[in-house]
Amino acid sequence: MKLKSVITLLLSLTFFYTQAQTDSNLLSKDLFRLGDQNYDLGTFEYYFLKNAEPPSADSAEYKVEEYLDLYVKFRLKVQEAQGLGMDQSPAFIQELEGYKKQLVEPYLIATQYNQNLLEEAYDRLQSEVSAAHILLKVDENALPSDTLAVYNRLLGIKAEIAAGADFATMATRYSEDPSAKMNQGNLGYFSVLQMVYPFENAAYNNPVGTVVGPIKTQFGYHLLEVIDKRPARGQVKVAHIMIRHQQDSASDKAERKIDSIYENLKEGKDWNEQCKMYSEDKSSVNNNGEMRWFGTGALVPEFEDAAFALQNPGDMSEPVETRFGWHIIMLLEKKPVGSFEDMQAELEQRVKRDSRSKATQSVVITTLKKEHAYQLDSVVWREALSAMDSTVKMGQWSYDTTSTTLANALFTLEDQEYTVGDFYAFAEENQRNRQSADLEAYKRQLYQRFETKRILDAEMLFVEQNNVEYQRILDEYRSGILLFNLMEKEVWQKALTDSVGLQDYYESNKDVYVSEEFLQVRKLTAEDKAVLDSASSYLSFSNSQLDSLFNSQEALALQIDDLKIKKGEVDFLDQNWTVGNHRQSTEDYHILWVVSKVIPAAQRPLDSVRGLVISDYQMELEQLWIAQLRKKYPYKLNKKVLKSFVKTFN
Repeated sequence: MKLKSVITLLLSLTFFYTQAQTDSNLLSKDLFRLGDQNYDLGTFEYYFLKNAEPPSADSAEYKVEEYLDLYVKFRLKVQEAQGLGMDQSPAFIQELEGYKKQLVEPYLIATQYNQNLLEEAYDRLQSEVSAAHILLKVDENALPSDTLAVYNRLLGIKAEIAAGADFATMATRYSEDPSAKMNQGNLGYFSVLQMVYPFENAAYNNPVGTVVGPIKTQFGYHLLEVIDKRPARGQVKVAHIMIRHQQDSASDKAERKIDSIYENLKEGKDWNEQCKMYSEDKSSVNNNGEMRWFGTGALVPEFEDAAFALQNPGDMSEPVETRFGWHIIMLLEKKPVGSFEDMQAELEQRVKRDSRSKATQSVVITTLKKEHAYQLDSVVWREALSAMDSTVKMGQWSYDTTSTTLANALFTLEDQEYTVGDFYAFAEENQRNRQSADLEAYKRQLYQRFETKRILDAEMLFVEQNNVEYQRILDEYRSGILLFNLMEKEVWQKALTDSVGLQDYYESNKDVYVSEEFLQVRKLTAEDKAVLDSASSYLSFSNSQLDSLFNSQEALALQIDDLKIKKGEVDFLDQNWTVGNHRQSTEDYHILWVVSKVIPAAQRPLDSVRGLVISDYQMELEQLWIAQLRKKYPYKLNKKVLKSFVKTFN
């Protein structure tokens, strides 16, 4: 079980929750005691309101007490982990530090700047751009001379295009994007947050028909041709029936089959029935072909264009070919781009993950420098960098730990000094092999990373000491990590390694692990009764032989499926639960159910249900363990405080 899943499951982590109108004096009171440790009402309320909607007056007492039981079990486990010293292990401390850096980010963001990025992203979401590009790769840390050579080479290509050369031809010839050989550099339509930020800026900020660049991104230098712009198409939800291309079959077989399905649908045959009988998309067939919402750039263009061309729910496309096979697409629903308020939370997450977030951090650092009275000693800074030699580019640099310059202050934040020695220790630990990089640029990059880390560390410490909401969120992560580590030790691994205990548990609960009775069935389906009559004479043939015999002329003449059917899945078979051939006729089809075996209910051996038994054994181990913890850490509830809290929901 993944740690992130455990934390999410138990704590439902989010930065926002509904705050009840609870008196602050009441929140500061202790709600209960475990052993010698008290737990206050304020923290309990925080967890409670993050995991459920505020209850009504009628349900408040029940819901609060129900959650309190879960919360006490949670705190018992965490307190045991602390008692075992698990919060002092180096691995725990390192892992928590990683989470702390992620958690503190929302409290360090330059709010207004970030709001501008969100508004820009939303504005661009209203349109889509079609563009092509030519890429010449260059390492981010390349020497200036190498960078300039690539830059000038791209300028030469741009001059040829300006003189009349075809952009697509030049992309095929020169672009180092591997896809250029197939798409001539054409990227199709895309929207905001689908390309790296500098590339997106060039596409959105220049008119149709222009060739822009060179543009520098993390991949190298680009020329970009803005081909078209159009209003955003929003999102669409569709269902599809798919027949895959078969490499070992005639090239037109899939096309003939999809055409036959399309004719059936035009004649009024039921979509769901046709989908379940014929569609070869396993991920959607059991949901009548329904797919998730998608917008431009999510799927292959042929599929997207056909889907967005449909106008009204229920409209159906003609067969559409993609590189995956043939599709018939039915429109279920369309929706335009949502309002800014509706999309703000999603955009915040996407902007945070996007390359433009680096620009946000730059603004944050500038702001924090002002708030913490940052002062750089430029003389000491220059001397410190000049003392670093070229071995730093090979990741082999070391410094003289006896040097008197190590105590010199590089910069100050408030009253805290950060010395040359601090920087050198950071540089020695974080240097990497960057032999192609410019030496001076690489040394400045290392210093910039050092300075940024120290400034953020200082602000993080301030937030930890002064922000109650952050303290509680950090407590969630801290407790979640401890809980995971302890559960791993006391429950999950124990169930996995205790083979004797697992066997004993299985023997004591055998009646639970019994397989259902089922039929092993071959199902033959045909619209024409004569086809089915004929097919019944060839039951010794394999499925592929039957397919070749009956579907060579008419693609859907006979459908053959091998199935395992449990009781209750097919009413007709429930009434014909025996080995043999059973005929069924519906309004549209004739079916021959060839039941080859009735597999009776049986005791399932441990090896076949080991995962399920381990899970059940883990639950039993946890219950026994919780009982032991309750004895070790006696529980005492402050009923008066609990009663007062329940009343706040009246």
